Amino acid sequence: MQLWFPFVIFGATVISGFLVESMARPCISGFPPLRRYILNALLTGAQYGAWLALCGAPVLAAVLTTALSLCLVIGSNIKLSILGEPMLFCDVVAARSFLQHPKFYLFSIPPAGRVAVVGGMVALPVVLVLFFARTLLPHLEGAGILTVCLLALWAIPAARWVPVPDAAHDVARLGLPGSLFLYWRRWRQEIDAQAEVTAPDVTTGLPAYDIVIVVQCESFARPTDLIDTNRQASVQVPALPALARAETMASSWGTLSVSGFGAYTMRTEYGVLFGQEESALGFRAYDPFLTAGRDTALSLPAVMGKAGYECIFVHPHDLRFYARAQLMPACGFTRIVGEDAFPHTTRPDMPYVEDMALAQEVERIARAAEGPTFIYAVTMENHGPWPAPKPDGPQAALGHYLRHLRNGDRMLGTLIDMLSQTGKKGLVVFFGDHRPSIPGMVTPTPDRGTPYVVVPVGTGPHATAIPQTLTPAQLHHLILRDTLGGHAG
Repeated sequence: MQLWFPFVIFGATVISGFLVESMARPCISGFPPLRRYILNALLTGAQYGAWLALCGAPVLAAVLTTALSLCLVIGSNIKLSILGEPMLFCDVVAARSFLQHPKFYLFSIPPAGRVAVVGGMVALPVVLVLFFARTLLPHLEGAGILTVCLLALWAIPAARWVPVPDAAHDVARLGLPGSLFLYWRRWRQEIDAQAEVTAPDVTTGLPAYDIVIVVQCESFARPTDLIDTNRQASVQVPALPALARAETMASSWGTLSVSGFGAYTMRTEYGVLFGQEESALGFRAYDPFLTAGRDTALSLPAVMGKAGYECIFVHPHDLRFYARAQLMPACGFTRIVGEDAFPHTTRPDMPYVEDMALAQEVERIARAAEGPTFIYAVTMENHGPWPAPKPDGPQAALGHYLRHLRNGDRMLGTLIDMLSQTGKKGLVVFFGDHRPSIPGMVTPTPDRGTPYVVVPVGTGPHATAIPQTLTPAQLHHLILRDTLGGHAG
């Protein structure tokens, strides 16, 4: 092999990288900025250099680089169409979740894509062994290309090129690989500079309720916000009687302003549990659970626990998701009730634990409580994907979603009635974590709000509340204000 051959292939790979990357959406009109070309060339070069250092075969390194870049672009475009966001740097965490629970993700990949992904994973080690070059020189050339590209990438002033997070704008301005890399750099810089948080002062706070139940309901949304009756006239919009009744009883209710659509439960959950606005989190906002271990002093259980509440976390699913198994005890939850407490036989129409089963477990805990108790429950019943058998397809999926939605509404009514029957002074807080994504029926829009209600039980009459829009962080502070008698600092 000629000394110069790997560098010729390197140049061709960079050009093909430009062509592949130009297919990423959202895109901009006109000539792309110079920074986009610089980032794409260096990132393509780093990947090519890594493959070449590994296998020593320039053509194979070029093919693998182009193939992976194409997979990244296709995956980002699919994600944008389903969830309304391009690929983000924090999405690499989902790779582990994909292996643990592939059904959460496979529905979004076309059948041909699934075959290609699985086939590629099987074929990759075989191809690397077959084409491995025993000559040392191309491996050294690959290592040299990789080193130069990495040094150049590290010299880029990330804070100047990406001062504030704006993923859709930056994918168009800097390209998909460039935005992924610089957002990761900026995230690292912010967590390295993050100051230690201080817990609110609750030395004078006392439990205002015997039982506080907060329910984070999976994909719970108002059907009227999801269904365009003019365009989807055949879809029957169900009533949610428990939600309607709760709103008449509520001390606060309205729309929760969530940022995610069809996913990113952790953003809403973080806001309600930790009380920090996404605008204050910078690049951490895309997946705040990655760094939430630093914020445990701010969490609801940490604050309410100091005020005298026993704090219990209930979630009928794998607690490894978002590292809840480690995070929730660190936050101050003294009891964790996971999927082992919910015997469940998976059925096509009910793959996850029913909301009513969750309500029964919460009721058992509430009735057995001997002192002030705070229960934070995260539901699973209405998690997608929803069955979409042909020929109905998307409409069948929407029908499944709406049936589960009614069960979530029943759960809300059951919990309110249960607290009333116990005679204990209680508070029920209920909200949807995000709207569902049902391709062909419910697709991303700028309006992403979900309903929330805050219902005091056994406290006597109160003024009729008017609807208001809150962020998850504002709901956090409302919960603290109410449950600690207004004494949380």
